[in-house]
Amino acid sequence: MMTFYAKSEGKETIREHTDRLLYNLHLLKDAYGHKFMLMDERMWKLLEIAVQYHDVGKANTVFQNKIRQVIRESILETDVEINVPHNYLSVGCIPLKQLDLTKEEERLLIHAVGYHHEREQLPEKEMIRHVLESDIKKLLPQLSEHMGLPMTEKFSYRFVDRLLKRYTYHDGEEFWKYVMMKGLLHRLDHAASAHIDVERDIHQSVYINVSEYMKKKKFHKNDLQQFAERHSDKHVIAIAQTGMGKTEAALLWIRDDKAFFTLPLRVSINAIYDRIKEKMGYDAVGLLHSTSLHYLMEKGEENWEELKQQSEHYAKKLLLTTVDQILKFPFYYKGFEKELVAMANAKVVIDEIQAYEPRIAAMLIKSLEMIHHVGGKFMIMTATLPTLYLEELKQRNMINDDEIAIGEFVDTSINRHRICLRSEGVEKAIGEMSDLGKTSQVLVIVNTVRKAISLYDKLLDNDIQVPIYLLHSQFTQEDRQLLEKRIKQFNENHERGIWITTQLVEASIDIDFDYLFTEMSTLDSLFQRFGRCYRKRALDHDQCNIHIFTENISGVPKVYNEHLVNESIRLLKQYDKQIVDERAKVEMVAQLYDRKRLSGTSFLKEFEDALYMFDNLDPYGMGKREAQQKLRDIQNIQVITREVYDQIEHMFEEYKKEKEWKQRLKLRMELEKKTVSVQRYVAEKYVSERLPKPFDYIYIADVQYDFNREQWKGKGILLDKPSSNFL
Repeated sequence: MMTFYAKSEGKETIREHTDRLLYNLHLLKDAYGHKFMLMDERMWKLLEIAVQYHDVGKANTVFQNKIRQVIRESILETDVEINVPHNYLSVGCIPLKQLDLTKEEERLLIHAVGYHHEREQLPEKEMIRHVLESDIKKLLPQLSEHMGLPMTEKFSYRFVDRLLKRYTYHDGEEFWKYVMMKGLLHRLDHAASAHIDVERDIHQSVYINVSEYMKKKKFHKNDLQQFAERHSDKHVIAIAQTGMGKTEAALLWIRDDKAFFTLPLRVSINAIYDRIKEKMGYDAVGLLHSTSLHYLMEKGEENWEELKQQSEHYAKKLLLTTVDQILKFPFYYKGFEKELVAMANAKVVIDEIQAYEPRIAAMLIKSLEMIHHVGGKFMIMTATLPTLYLEELKQRNMINDDEIAIGEFVDTSINRHRICLRSEGVEKAIGEMSDLGKTSQVLVIVNTVRKAISLYDKLLDNDIQVPIYLLHSQFTQEDRQLLEKRIKQFNENHERGIWITTQLVEASIDIDFDYLFTEMSTLDSLFQRFGRCYRKRALDHDQCNIHIFTENISGVPKVYNEHLVNESIRLLKQYDKQIVDERAKVEMVAQLYDRKRLSGTSFLKEFEDALYMFDNLDPYGMGKREAQQKLRDIQNIQVITREVYDQIEHMFEEYKKEKEWKQRLKLRMELEKKTVSVQRYVAEKYVSERLPKPFDYIYIADVQYDFNREQWKGKGILLDKPSSNFL
């Protein structure tokens, strides 16, 4: 009997690979079959047929010879030389006439198999005919025996015309059935190719772990947590201030389900991963973001390879991730169905939706609409919810009132912040900062790195006898980590002094300072800054502990929208010298992002334009990478200063020579730690060269870098100070 190979690795045959998919299909159906709203028995049967036939086109001799060459087996003779993607050939072999399918079922099957790989090369009838007639026809009896399946008795080429007419959302409900069929086939195929189970830890429930953890800590479930638990069968929108146990609330809402938990910042995701895994003892948790592998390796996670693979294929029961990894399917890129279908039997948590810029917020709202359509559930947790977003969700008529629970949880019993609005620039308060820094912990937050460095210089020039530190995004990765560790240590040890920072500390660093001096920004960001001052305690004096400077503001309009900043000042004025409690914060943000107040602003235009684009995109118009690029901040580039590069050039040579991939990975991580992320337009004039592949995303900049690691002092990369080489 002839052997037909599917993969060179392990000399896996088409039948063996197909059996792996069937195993995963039954695993998935037994575990979560009842959760898939769009999958009835007939659809599962259709999916099984798609699985059985998806790779039979690999029997063509050109494909077999490619594998035989790699595994060093004798090459088969053939007159056929053209290479036609196997997914198109597979469709031609399906015995459609014998399967007793409706016309619509036939279309679903043809498209699921025909596009289980998305190719640049469209199906071309004459080429497909040539390979099927001249090559596969004579192999059909052996292929049928190898697979234990009937094959078509006579080729018909109408399927090629049908493949060219792709599904779009104008096909209504059929489009969503196709999304399910194709997305599930992708998931099964990719898991089988990676030799992993499509779903892991099916019977592990995070609910049990979080409940035990709370009991052990003697935490009583508060109103927010009880609300989340009570509405675990619905979509939930919870507006709740920081420090209310939102993470626990989300985990209680998840109950026994599969879930995806997204946050805007990788640092916060890593912290929650540690908490769930180590403090709550829940092992069925994965981590997926652009540097998650580095994090797992640095933590010394023993089975990081396995964890990485299970996370990438969404096999983990609970996955902590960023929105650019899993919620970009509104771009309808080729293969988007896999991500969307992973949510169809799951719950999705979006934490701090107000932290995203308007285009990404539009993508999130569209993705929630799509998740609802395939039967998934979502929870939005946020300290402040822009009214605009809530209205948009409601206007889309996608959710009935009985399918969603909206709750607001605000504790006004503790007052933490008294504000002082000052119509001057923050640099005018240097004397005050210095005086307070002698006896207290003073945090200064400005809107740009340039302003932070300038303020740091001014404080140093004044020669004040108070420790001063600087933290912003333009230190190398390793120095920034060192500074982030240092600011926490400084805070915990109740040391005295001043830290000058940027919005970097807004949400990612858990600190609690005595005084905050901040430049004005938009209210949502400003209130995040408030959370770094008197974070865990009630205000115990009647002075202002928060000083807000409304003149000579840096970063407007580049970082913050000018209209929103001005409106924010207007809303805050009534609270000058007053306490601002949590209720006031929620109400002010709701007013700020009211559609009427936003009328005519670039913020509203960006949001509405993005929604219009997602509502009218042509499916399959772009690749996954392109969609990722649209989301990531491609305005930033990685740079390494010439001086640092010269010191570590030997490491790049070591990387080239290193054969062992784990060692290569470690070296790469070490090298990346020496880079700084800088805005492209700022860095370009100092960039002298780009490193060769695979480091071609790193540029050498002829500028100075300033940091003393022993004293935690310095300014980071100095883009206005060229190095001597450059001069």
